Amino acid sequence: MLPAIFGYYSQTRFTAFQAMDGGPTVLIVGAGAAGIAAATRLLDRGFRNLTILEAENRIGGRIHSVRRGTNVLDYGAQWVHGKENNIVYDMASEHGLIEVEQHEENELYYKSTGELVPKETSDRMMQTFEALLEDSLPALKAYTGSLGAFYDQVYYNAVRTGKFDGIDQRTCHQLYQFFIKYHNTYNATDTLHEVSGAGLLEFEDHQDDFLINWKNRGFHTLLDLLMRKTPEQNATPIPVEQYIKFNHTVKSISWSHAGVLVACTNGTTFAAAHLILTVSLGVLQAMHTVWFDPPLPAPKQNAIDGLYIGTIDKMFLEFREPFWPQDNSWHGFGLLWEPEDLEQLRRDGRQWLASVCSFFVPDRTERVLVGWIYGHDARLMETLAEADVIRGLLYALRKFLPHFPVPQEASGAVSWFSRSRWYSNPHFRGSYSSRSMRSEAAQAYASDLAEPLTARAGTFPIVQFAGEASHPQFYSTVQGAVASGWREADRLIELYRETALDVELARPVVKGKL
Repeated sequence: MLPAIFGYYSQTRFTAFQAMDGGPTVLIVGAGAAGIAAATRLLDRGFRNLTILEAENRIGGRIHSVRRGTNVLDYGAQWVHGKENNIVYDMASEHGLIEVEQHEENELYYKSTGELVPKETSDRMMQTFEALLEDSLPALKAYTGSLGAFYDQVYYNAVRTGKFDGIDQRTCHQLYQFFIKYHNTYNATDTLHEVSGAGLLEFEDHQDDFLINWKNRGFHTLLDLLMRKTPEQNATPIPVEQYIKFNHTVKSISWSHAGVLVACTNGTTFAAAHLILTVSLGVLQAMHTVWFDPPLPAPKQNAIDGLYIGTIDKMFLEFREPFWPQDNSWHGFGLLWEPEDLEQLRRDGRQWLASVCSFFVPDRTERVLVGWIYGHDARLMETLAEADVIRGLLYALRKFLPHFPVPQEASGAVSWFSRSRWYSNPHFRGSYSSRSMRSEAAQAYASDLAEPLTARAGTFPIVQFAGEASHPQFYSTVQGAVASGWREADRLIELYRETALDVELARPVVKGKL
């Protein structure tokens, strides 16, 4: 239970406590997209008693842009997720900070025999299948099975009815298997047979055929936009950094009608009237039974435990000399494995390579090749020695690209290697969320996750929840995370709008100070 400090305040005294020194005390846990969005919104409205607790030594959360020479590489969020109904796109395009890459994400497909699938063949198969899926979407609304089962049904019906006639059956099936792997990567799932078919329709997918990048500035630019720090905005920055306490990992959260008390593993303790918790779903799943006193109510626990979060990772290889064409005709490729080569991977103890979906060359780079990996094998890859991962990736590249001068050994050829580890990092425990068959069975919904813990007949939010997993339509995306942060900030702004604090909280920013 809460310590005596909260018992000291009667309701009258607690109201006075809120009004002291510039408004209510607000704690935000997490300085990712949702946390920064909530903080900038509150600071912009004059809230000054604000503290942000961040377990890492940087802001951004699952946005992690790192400069490498003249390039910026994104370990997490990388591309803007379409133009339509996207607040991230709207903010960035207003200031000319993004551009459309002049190629599709996956244009070329190689088999593990080294054979390049003719582009007209792969284009026809993929375009035909995607059109069939689009036509089948109305049936998905009433579908009770998994997304994987639904895709299988559409694909095998297309094969049976001759939709792919003229395409080698083996190649057609390999392209379909790639499609499945790509969508496991896209949804951050181990298998699409875990994903709810009908649940997918909750997600508003406006992804374009072409990719929208940040002009070699990285997705971190979004955080600068939120904080009004980009030169293009020509505005007084919102001084979020001065409110952040880095390397503060939550140990416990005590809450009651009087407020919250958050203790950190470094021994510090913070009391507040309101807490906005923006940690990932993976962290909530691992920690909610440890953190909360009293325990979370059953509907909240059901939402946390029932929703799904998976893992995708990137593996960065920088070569001293690029071995691929430099004429802008080659941007990477999808991997089509032959069954006998998959069996060889298992015999060699390199089975994790089977879940490397594709390699791509990041836009505006020349010597960097990035591999995508998903699911169980991504989590396994995170545990392997760096040298073993590099050797495995070079093996795969030589296998698929025997006509390219792929180095035999990393020594002298690979100048740098790095990888994301979104699952094994205890501050994330996964990449992003999706809707699973288990979610459907448990009736676990984002709206339940977003519901605050309240006092005073449900009108006073004590513990609020934000983050991509809490957004009903844009889960798994940065725009969903930002919108959720704004949602929870607006909840507090509206709460105090008609109080005596309104005059106090409406003070404008002067010379960068609040």
